[in-house]
Amino acid sequence: MREPQYRPSTLKPLYWLLGSIAGVFIIQNLAANWFQSPVFHLLFALSNYAVEKGFIWVFVTHSFMHGGMLHLLFNGIMLFWLGRILLRMLGAQRFFTLYGLCVLVGGVLWFMVNFWQNSGASVIGASGGVMGLLVAFAMHFPNQPIQLLLFFVIPIRITPKKLVIILLLIDLAGLLFNELAPFGGGIPIAHSAHLGGMLGGWVFVKFILNRDFTINAGDIKLPKWITNKKTKQASTGRFRINFTNRNELQQEVDRILDKINTQGFGSLSEEEKSTLDKAKEILNR
Repeated sequence: MREPQYRPSTLKPLYWLLGSIAGVFIIQNLAANWFQSPVFHLLFALSNYAVEKGFIWVFVTHSFMHGGMLHLLFNGIMLFWLGRILLRMLGAQRFFTLYGLCVLVGGVLWFMVNFWQNSGASVIGASGGVMGLLVAFAMHFPNQPIQLLLFFVIPIRITPKKLVIILLLIDLAGLLFNELAPFGGGIPIAHSAHLGGMLGGWVFVKFILNRDFTINAGDIKLPKWITNKKTKQASTGRFRINFTNRNELQQEVDRILDKINTQGFGSLSEEEKSTLDKAKEILNR
């Protein structure tokens, strides 16, 4: 389901973020290859050295740097794909709160795991933020099929919930057998930063966005307003949209999307969220 009147201006904050990441990558490579100076890396990459020197900004600035073109390309594609959906849902303020929290928690967890190691290890990249955005997306659309290109070649169809579970298991294994193991360090992947980003995404949706302070066991679940039970309770005794009339349904969807663009996804009532969920299936037929 797409907004009939596509407005590129709503994505300007995302374009600024992607442009900043690309610009920093250019400066980073000029400093390293042209001027052959490690100063830029030491000042802005997250490392034990930087934190010991008091460069606390590195917990955020490391997300603007990348280790190579493939690293930048993968994170950029995922950031754009997830960002264009979540930005419209949440609004700019909530979106950047989500992304910043994921980057920060990812950096803090990496530092907690690696600070005791006497090495010059450092971490760069937006992967922690991307992982957090993926978790937030999966918590809203856990069973919506998506198509990805594995290794940029092999098309696979998978649900966000399963994708998050797979990545979670991979990063947990990497944390245990690479970062924490005495013989680790062979693969330069910051699994702890990925896990921290995932944790940040979960914390944002559950505690900040949904204000749900109950602790429930289980995997990623649909928000309460999407479950059948809540939908029935919310719509009991209220005006209901005629879902058989496509024109009427389209007008209501347009109104709700306009409200999201101006006030953010969190401003919707349970009835409006339920209408969007049902209309998506009907309008895509």
